[in-house]
Amino acid sequence: MTPHTPYKTIIFDLDGTLLDTWPSLLQAVRTVTPGVTTIEPAALRLALSQGIGAMFARATEQMALDAGAAQATLRDMESAYFGHTLSTAVPYPGVGHMLPQLQLAGLTLALCTNRDRASTLALLNQAEWRSLFSHIHCLDDGLPPKPDPTAILATLSHLQCPLRDALFVGDSWIDARCAAQAGVDFAAHLGGYHTHPGELSPAVLSYRKAGELSQWLAERFTLLPELNHD
Repeated sequence: MTPHTPYKTIIFDLDGTLLDTWPSLLQAVRTVTPGVTTIEPAALRLALSQGIGAMFARATEQMALDAGAAQATLRDMESAYFGHTLSTAVPYPGVGHMLPQLQLAGLTLALCTNRDRASTLALLNQAEWRSLFSHIHCLDDGLPPKPDPTAILATLSHLQCPLRDALFVGDSWIDARCAAQAGVDFAAHLGGYHTHPGELSPAVLSYRKAGELSQWLAERFTLLPELNHD
C-alpha cells in the first residue's frame, strides 16, 4: 500500500495504541471475581475492541449469572475500574514524547475510540495529553462504533481535512477495517491487542515503538526532527 503525501491529520485509537489499558481492565474483573475460573481473558480482550462495557458484560456472560446478578456484578466491575484500577494504565514507550513532537511539527492530532467519553478523558487527563488533541470522538457520541467508518469521516469533516491528508493509527482488525472503509491510510501498532499481524492490513506502516512511527513520518515527509527511540 503506497502512502499519500504528506499527512496533515493523524487520528489515533486509544486502547492498545497509545495506552496499555488491558492489565488495568483485567484487574478490575479479577477484583470482583476472586476465585472464578470460568473467565477466559482472551475472550475479554477481543470484547474490549467494542468498549469496556462490552468487555465487562462478556465477563458476566462467562460466569453464567442470572440477569440480576449479572447487572450487579457489572456495576461492581465498573466501580472497581473507575475507582481503583483505571489510574494504573500506562502509555506505551515513547508515546509521551511522540505526541507533542507531532503537534509541534504542525500535524493535527485527533482521537477515535470505542471507549466511553468519561474514561477516555480521565485517561487523557492523567497522561496530560488532552490538550494535544484537536478532536476526540468516543463511543457515546451518538455514531456507530468502529469498524463503521462514520466516526472517522465525521472527525475529518469536523477538522476540514480531506481523506488523502489523513492517517489513522490503530492496533486491531477493527481499526484496520475502519480505515479501509473510510478510505484513509492506516498505520498498525504491532504491540497492541490484535490476535495476529495479518488482521492489520492493508497498512502503510507496521511498527512496535512510537519512535518508529515518528521516524517514518520524518523520513517520508520531512515533517519532524529526528527523534530518540525509547
